[in-house]
Amino acid sequence: MIDRYIVAECPRCGAFLVADSRYKSKTCPKCNARIPANELKVIRTAKDSREARMIVSEAKARRGGLDQR
Repeated sequence: MIDRYIVAECPRCGAFLVADSRYKSKTCPKCNARIPANELKVIRTAKDSREARMIVSEAKARRGGLDQR
């Protein structure tokens, strides 16, 4: 089964976002840039939205230096 969600980074502002792989573009929630799906910097893919949100939370923690591993 193909993963439905893409966890990516906005190429304009660097914010993390979750995109549905069925759509051709995504609007960044932070800078409102409309980004074609093929231009997204993909971090990981996820089977469902819950998994995608968890990946975003982990990525934000690592970026913020909050990861204690």
